Amino acid sequence: MITEIKPANSFIVSQAEEFARSVSSPLLFNHVMRCYWFAELLAQRDGTAVDQELLFLSAALHDLGLTDYVKGSHRFEIEGANVARRFLLDQNIADDRAWRVWDNIALHQWDVNLYRDDTSRLLQKGIYFDVRGDAESALDPDDVAEVLRRFPRLGFKDGFYALLQREVATKQPYQHTYSLCTCLAHHQSWIAMPNPKSIIDGAPFDE
Repeated sequence: MITEIKPANSFIVSQAEEFARSVSSPLLFNHVMRCYWFAELLAQRDGTAVDQELLFLSAALHDLGLTDYVKGSHRFEIEGANVARRFLLDQNIADDRAWRVWDNIALHQWDVNLYRDDTSRLLQKGIYFDVRGDAESALDPDDVAEVLRRFPRLGFKDGFYALLQREVATKQPYQHTYSLCTCLAHHQSWIAMPNPKSIIDGAPFDE
């Protein structure tokens, strides 16, 4: 149950939450906080111990690259990871720990985090649950409803898609390196590139 989860209580956690809130729209801030809580619920469900502070920092800061605060020509997950790392270093967080947050954020648009440590894996699954509602990550409906009560979606599906559209439109040519095998499979018609709007709209939430 969500009431049994006690989040990390540290200075850097409170600072990161305030930083994310100050630079994000309400829609985006609520999203990153839902991702954190969904990741915590998944860890609880599976009986998996995670680094709660690292999980929170990675979740709360993972979409900085989609805010007006972050400027740069690289794709948003890289720009956001860079800003998150600098923020943590400015708060006297150890360099290796700041790099762990950088890794989690920079990789969250791929599936790589799913094959790393439990904290990174559950962070990724929490993000996936909020964006596309992965069926294999089913959670107690009462817990999901409580997360949504605390952090409403605020028209997330349309609003998040608009942020992605802006990301691509304002960074031309868009700098993104694809897996050569993925490119080959698409070229050979073995796989089709999915429509991002369909993925986002397919999440089992009203908005």
